[in-house]
Amino acid sequence: MPDEQPDLISRIADGDETAMRTLYDTYSEPVYRFAKVWLADPFEASDIMHETMMEVWKSAARFGGRSSIKTWIFSIARNKSVDRNRKGGRTVLRDPDPNTMDDAPQPHAALETFQDAQRVRACVETLSPSHRSAIQLAFFEDLTYREIAELESCPAGTIKTRIMHAKKLLLRCLTDADK
Repeated sequence: MPDEQPDLISRIADGDETAMRTLYDTYSEPVYRFAKVWLADPFEASDIMHETMMEVWKSAARFGGRSSIKTWIFSIARNKSVDRNRKGGRTVLRDPDPNTMDDAPQPHAALETFQDAQRVRACVETLSPSHRSAIQLAFFEDLTYREIAELESCPAGTIKTRIMHAKKLLLRCLTDADK
């Protein structure tokens, strides 16, 4: 991982395209997923991912090392996503992701899996942006509470509380959906 290579960002700052490719290969998909949570639009999320990677390329020399590379990249993506939302980027409902389909040979099992994923996705969409972001970063991007707090510019206790409330809201939503 790039965070295990302390010289990666300095190599990028020196114009090393191989180092940038390593970073891109590692972070492009997680940044895309993160932006998709913020923007609810795969096209906008793709734009944000590319803009984030371009910003990393251009500003690598300014990386101070006060945070991990991962946290730094996600903070760039977050700021770009927030800016895009403020500018009134298009908002569309997400189509179900065909990659969430189960490859089970039984059609009813695949349908149940798809419906479960849709229910979870729909419940996640009911969360506030701060709750959605905390859940995404903690459970899908595997960031620690401290890293999320740094990214969100708030105390780690606030992140713990957001995640606790988000999990309760998700449980309530999923339980209500079963009725």
